[in-house]
Amino acid sequence: MKENELHIPYELLDDIRHGECIPVVGAGFSLNAVLPDGCRMPLWNDLCKEVSIRLKEESTGNPIKDLSNYCYKTDGKWEVVSLLRECLHVRVAKPGPAHIEFASLPFKQVITTNFDFLLERAYEAVGKSYLPVIDEDMLNFSPSSDDIKLIKMHGDLHHPNLLVVTEDDYDGFSVNREGMFMSITSLLLYNTILFIGYSVDDPDFRQMWSWVKKYSKGIRRPAYALIVDATSSRIDEYSRRGAKVISIPSNELEYGAVLANEFKAISKALALDLKSSK
Repeated sequence: MKENELHIPYELLDDIRHGECIPVVGAGFSLNAVLPDGCRMPLWNDLCKEVSIRLKEESTGNPIKDLSNYCYKTDGKWEVVSLLRECLHVRVAKPGPAHIEFASLPFKQVITTNFDFLLERAYEAVGKSYLPVIDEDMLNFSPSSDDIKLIKMHGDLHHPNLLVVTEDDYDGFSVNREGMFMSITSLLLYNTILFIGYSVDDPDFRQMWSWVKKYSKGIRRPAYALIVDATSSRIDEYSRRGAKVISIPSNELEYGAVLANEFKAISKALALDLKSSK
């Protein structure tokens, strides 16, 4: 893979340029964090193993079910938050090069399901201000022209009461947090979407996406998924959900380095277009 080689299609680049693309960032992107030696950011399956060890029970293999079971059999949400804070290394995790390059892109609104604070730290590292939208009350606030609106759809570890992590949380999301649900659905309907490290199997997303399909009546903005070395099964999975996969070859580069290169290439392409228009 060549440095600054662009893989996204021109149509997507054009939507980014005009502020008509919204990235949806999932847990996979947090794998790019910089951690102390001996630490690593967990996959969802790793959380299943951790719950299994702590409860001394066999895992279901489903992180939502396992975390729900952990919540039920311990002191409730507090224990779940404590587990997540430990496993996600929230005290020591720093944004990696992919986070920094992503934060440098001109997105004005970003949706994330991540509980950690890597995106916030990345924006701080590049000197950008942001407005974290966690509670529905914050939906009414309009950020200044220089702010990035960071919509934390499932809450974060500083707001345990807003965390969407158990079966009950997911089941009640569209009703208990109706404002957040409808606001994000509207963004999905009226913008081009770029999934980064995000699983389209998320129950909330599937419900929102079904609304988008219903109200767009077959004429909706495109959705893309940025994936490193996408397998045919991953491509099929996203295609079934209506998202086009942009597969970036790794050529043995690390996952984070591949994404960082792509984000650099996007920034360079946008800068060249801006220069040529003057």
